[in-house]
Amino acid sequence: MPDMDKKQQLVDCIRMLERADYIDHNGHCSIRRDETSLFINTGASIRSTLTVDDIVAIDLDGNQPEGEARPPLEYHIHTEIFRARPDINAIAHTHPKWSTLLTMTGHGLKPVYAQGVLVADSQLLDTPMSVNTKPMGERLAAALGDKHTVLLKAHGVVAAGTDMLECFALAAYVEENAYRQYMAMQIGAPYEFSAEEQQACREKLWKPGLFQKTWDYYYSKLT
Repeated sequence: MPDMDKKQQLVDCIRMLERADYIDHNGHCSIRRDETSLFINTGASIRSTLTVDDIVAIDLDGNQPEGEARPPLEYHIHTEIFRARPDINAIAHTHPKWSTLLTMTGHGLKPVYAQGVLVADSQLLDTPMSVNTKPMGERLAAALGDKHTVLLKAHGVVAAGTDMLECFALAAYVEENAYRQYMAMQIGAPYEFSAEEQQACREKLWKPGLFQKTWDYYYSKLT
């Protein structure tokens, strides 16, 4: 994919996450540019009005070859996951409400709806502190392991995908599952999908066409 197309896809992802209230003034996403560098939104950018001019390139050590606008302080989330996971090509760090409320109160994600099964194995980074150093980035990458999502205690979520569409869809599924789980907990203990039901969901729902469908649904809300 040409660099400009990658930048535009990154812009669309961030604007959709902001419109859905999954990120605020501090959320950030990235897409792998090549084996040694990535595109990421600038720290000072306004997420709701983001354009390709708000995207910068950095290498895996955080060096910026050109431009004066700086990446977000937590760029280490992106560089260390890309370094550890060659299968990952897109990363989103969100600040969603419902999943953060769960981690604030010691609750992990439970598989309470079909798409939520795909992210119910999310691990927890058991600290609310900003991931703004290389050691913290390495710690986060270790918490992610071979999964695609990780919860940050009282802080947010990181989703990582083989492409931007998968990354976005998984980030959305985390928050939708958390919302349903939280609301059900106000009534009683929510039903959790059985092992057999979870396996069936993974086989049927982890498909590029369905990630595209999720993307298209949220994209339609931008216009």
